Parts: sequence; structure tokens; C-alpha cells
Amino acid sequence: MSRRLAALLLLLAAAAVWVGLVAPARRERDLARDAYARAREERERARVRVAALGRQAGRGRTPEAGAAAARSLRAALLGATRGLEVEAITIAAASEAGGRYAARGRLSAEGSSAELLRLCGRLAEAGSGLLVERVDLTAVDHPLGRSVRLELVAASARGGP
Repeated sequence: MSRRLAALLLLLAAAAVWVGLVAPARRERDLARDAYARAREERERARVRVAALGRQAGRGRTPEAGAAAARSLRAALLGATRGLEVEAITIAAASEAGGRYAARGRLSAEGSSAELLRLCGRLAEAGSGLLVERVDLTAVDHPLGRSVRLELVAASARGGP
């Protein structure tokens, strides 16, 4: 067998492998990439829609004014601490008459920075119905070790349309 014939056979074998294996795998990869991009875009649209619905639901749940607004804010602040390893929790809330907000409150707590950041995340979620105005984290020395103190000021928006 001549070298040219052997080279031609190897070239044909490589072309057959390309057509039989590589080309279909590339088409399959491209289809999977397109499906993944569509799913990612759909997930992002759904996330935006859920956030908008959460904001609408939060507005509708918030009492308009008075003591009910302050109670609702206190309950939301306390509820956000549920299940977290935080201590020295202090909550204060008061209604605002004629202001932009139904109520304004303050939450203080101590714990690890991870737990306190989790708490801040819960309060800042779109569905919480709260507007976080200020967050202060300060290192605190204790006889048992070091922890972090959170001082947070939040407000609840007026309910209604």
C-alpha cells in the first residue's frame, strides 16, 4: 500500500469520525446552550415578577396608621429574628401621624456577623413590607468572646392603594 493511499484512508477515517461523532455532539451542545439561555431568561423574568408581587403584597398587608401599624412593625421585626442565634434583642416601634410611613422602628441585637447579616437580609426582602433606613454593625467585646451588635432603623410604608 502506498503512502498516499494510507494518507487518504486516514483522512477519510478522520472525516467519518467528524461527521459521525463531533458534528452531532456540537449540534447537541448548541441546542443545550440555547435551552439553558431560555431557561435563565425565564427564571430572571419570574424573579422580577415575584419581587413585584411581593412588594404589592407587602403594601396591601401594611396597616394604614395608628397603633396597628406599630404593632405590625414590631411583629415583623420580631418575626425576622425567629430561628436565628441572636441575643440582647431590643425592639421599639411607634406609629407616625401624617408622615410618609405608617410606623418607624428600631431593632438592636447581638450575635455573629453571619447571623446578623441573615437578619438584615430577611428585613430587606421585598415581601417583608419594610423599608430599611439604616444599619449599623459594631464589634462588641464580652467576657465570653467577641460578637457584633446590630442597630437597625426600619419603617413600614402606608398601606392601601
